[in-house]
Amino acid sequence: MTVTVVHIAGGSGPQCPLAAPVPSLNAQLRALGGFDQPYDAADTAVLERLAQQAAAASAPSLIGATPAAPVRMTSLSASRPDAMVVPLRSAGGEDRAPQIAGLAAFLLDCSGRAYYSAVEALPTRESIHGSFPAVTADAAGRRLGTDSPQLCYATTPFQPVWRNPASGATTPAE
Repeated sequence: MTVTVVHIAGGSGPQCPLAAPVPSLNAQLRALGGFDQPYDAADTAVLERLAQQAAAASAPSLIGATPAAPVRMTSLSASRPDAMVVPLRSAGGEDRAPQIAGLAAFLLDCSGRAYYSAVEALPTRESIHGSFPAVTADAAGRRLGTDSPQLCYATTPFQPVWRNPASGATTPAE
């Protein structure tokens, strides 16, 4: 009898230093279900649907808000995961265009799975922007002196900054 032992090694790259994000869910989201599991970050339709559900369950002012395309950002800290933020648009009205009324954040693990993190309704005075981030990559690039600024965050994906990857200089994205 012959026994063969096979050892499957991980990739040749560095090991991921971050644990998978663990969501902290309110009672409404626990009751809805599905917010405590990872999702494919490339499946933006699912992330948009989850963001809309989480917004309606977590922030009454966001009921009826519609999701826009998720925006990916890099963490400035090696101890924090990268993120995807789904902007939530208000319904608008006869005299005004839809504005960004809230944001839903998903944190990413090292294999690219997205975990629901939080929803933030923007105060009325801040929901004056029609896009997220409010400062475009072109405008940020001019401020930072680069053709390829990176969208990043330091402590929360709800407060993004643009960064010049060569110099490390940043400018607010909101």
